[in-house]
Amino acid sequence: MTELGKRLKEAREAKKISLDELQQMTKIQKRYLIGIEEGNYAIMPGNFYVRAFIKQYAEAVGLDAEEIFHEYAHEIPATQHDELPEQLSRVKSRQQLTTKYDKWLALLPKVLVAVALIGVAVMVWMFLQSRSATEEPNPQTTNSSTEVEQSKNSPLEKAVEKQKQKKEEEKQQEENKTNESTATTLAVTETKGNTATIEVTASQFQLELTSKGASWVEVFNGKGHSFYKGTLQNGQTQSFDLTSETEVVVKIGRTLDVEIKVNGQLFTYPIDPTKVVYQKLKFIVKKS
Repeated sequence: MTELGKRLKEAREAKKISLDELQQMTKIQKRYLIGIEEGNYAIMPGNFYVRAFIKQYAEAVGLDAEEIFHEYAHEIPATQHDELPEQLSRVKSRQQLTTKYDKWLALLPKVLVAVALIGVAVMVWMFLQSRSATEEPNPQTTNSSTEVEQSKNSPLEKAVEKQKQKKEEEKQQEENKTNESTATTLAVTETKGNTATIEVTASQFQLELTSKGASWVEVFNGKGHSFYKGTLQNGQTQSFDLTSETEVVVKIGRTLDVEIKVNGQLFTYPIDPTKVVYQKLKFIVKKS
């Protein structure tokens, strides 16, 4: 075992992370993780992957990757800019072309909707102009109340009124959510290592986890019953109604990529995620 491998393994064991858990967190095959700890770089696909895997390993166990590369430069393959295999380059080029094509396709419906709205507005305007031209002006019978009534019955006015009503409903829903969140009190009672204890005082306890990357997550109660265990992919959200629980534990493999909401209120990690990546949050639920 190399000095670098020993340093990484000690950091992993200090955080009580198994190789299987580390594999889920980093998406690196377990045999490559073992190879890094043993200094067996020969099994790796190439120097590019050796450096990339070491960087991911270090970050997952809370070490500074740049410091690791500087301190153990004599053990790590010196090549820093290996060219990617030709096949990967072709795949990247195809992905770039596909992305540009998808962007144009995504814009097409918006363009069509805009053209349709402009067409409808022009038709309505032409209809109103034609109608006003054929009717004989009569100042005695024309009044402001009639004009207002006609404006309310027009398609454009109906659309505007419907949109206004929708915005008012959305505003009311947001106010309801805000009222619910303000009734929740969160108090950090203890932080030790990578574990924090938070006391929640509320009439309900709803938990929402949203991933901005890819992170291993586990949610279970004080009796060990598991509500969720797995890797939360980018953009995925898991919601839990845990009102009946008195103690809930949440393990997060990479806190930098997971956003937490408690009763709709954004939760701030008691321990800085940039300093401690893998964290355990223990929620003590008290009914208000």
